[in-house]
Amino acid sequence: YEALAMSDRIAVMFGGKIAQIASPKEIYQRPVNRQVADFLGGMNFVKAEIVEENGASLVLDTLGFGRVRTDKPKAFVRNGGAATLGIRPERLRVLWDNATAKFEVAGKVVERHYFGEITHLIVEIPGLEKPLSVTETNDFGADDIPV
Repeated sequence: YEALAMSDRIAVMFGGKIAQIASPKEIYQRPVNRQVADFLGGMNFVKAEIVEENGASLVLDTLGFGRVRTDKPKAFVRNGGAATLGIRPERLRVLWDNATAKFEVAGKVVERHYFGEITHLIVEIPGLEKPLSVTETNDFGADDIPV
């Protein structure tokens, strides 16, 4: 992650060939392929089927999440209907205490690891091959800060 913090632009290479050159933010948030996403680590991958393509977006049908609308990748080339949805752990949230959200999926927290400012969760979702990795920020209130 040091390269993300220190650089204006990053080149990710595999086998002596450049896979992507972009800003740290673009490399992290919009990797051009699964290999680049895997290189940075932490990405959840969900198998999907493309059911709609219009303009700058795609609608994907996933086994665990149902239908999801997402931005079309810059280097998008349709190769049949199969797709892979990549989701960073910090983009997911676990809803506690009957909270609700616009888009919800039922799951079971099977592991929980506390790391001070964050908690890392492993969540099983029915229909997904692998559990999802979720990173939550631990909020501290005024009562938590000793003075």
